[in-house]
Amino acid sequence: MKVDFRKVEIKDIEGKKVPHDLSKDLGNAIFKQTTDLGELDLARDIYHKGEVDLNKKDAEIIKHYVEEYFLAFIKETLIPVLDLIINEKGKPSKNK
Repeated sequence: MKVDFRKVEIKDIEGKKVPHDLSKDLGNAIFKQTTDLGELDLARDIYHKGEVDLNKKDAEIIKHYVEEYFLAFIKETLIPVLDLIINEKGKPSKNK
């Protein structure tokens, strides 16, 4: 599933949806904390591209960093999206 971290809609204090660019903050959070080379590549993709195609493993990695390093107003927006990817059932094959 593609997620564009440059255009995340967060809720402000009044409950209004406001576009927010998380690509640099999220990319940096992963980049500065990871010891894994695969996560380092993911951090760079998020930082430079903003929009990335996430699989279950990537979503689990990002969820860990969001839970660990981000404030609640970011968590309430991103965690449901990441959980959707993590819990997604296998897609049916198109080659039947």
